Amino acid sequence: MANKAYLRQQLGLYLKHFRINSYDHSLRTQSDLGAALGITQKQVSLIECGLSEPSVQLAAEWSKKTGWFEGCDLVTYLYGLDPLELVPVDPQLNQSVSEALHNLRRQLRQALEAVEQFVDDEPEVALAIRRGGYTVDPLTKFNEKQIADLIPAVRTFFYAAERQNRTDLQEICSMWNVEALAEQVAMPKIDQLDKVLVAR
Repeated sequence: MANKAYLRQQLGLYLKHFRINSYDHSLRTQSDLGAALGITQKQVSLIECGLSEPSVQLAAEWSKKTGWFEGCDLVTYLYGLDPLELVPVDPQLNQSVSEALHNLRRQLRQALEAVEQFVDDEPEVALAIRRGGYTVDPLTKFNEKQIADLIPAVRTFFYAAERQNRTDLQEICSMWNVEALAEQVAMPKIDQLDKVLVAR
């Protein structure tokens, strides 16, 4: 995506909004947020005015500390850190667990239908690829988009659950990480990764 939906130059304005409307009321002043981030009030001011660009890590930490998870999504999008480059969901849609669950259920059903279609079509697609005659049709793109819809839907559920104190997002993600490492579905450590690449 060549043109971004948001301007990187406006990141400071978003961060200012996140501070002023922080879910942690104790971080709504420049001084308090600066202390929490390990920077000065003046540095906070310069970033918010767009006179200083924060590092990716600082912008992400700012977003997390103020409870604006969408800010992390915005930083990821603005800096091209995610190959999918999905724009952040409107924060208003990330407030209700009930609405998020209904949306997630709808997205899961649509994605499952798309996956079933892919599974059914796979033998023909594999043959067409081997013969060099495969082209992506509009239905395929639509089904791929249906699967991509799951990513923001899952995020919306977790953001809303965290905001309503119905989950501990860090704990859930830590549990997933531990399981992924134990089941060896996480990216291998560099010495193991080198062996995998050499074996190819």
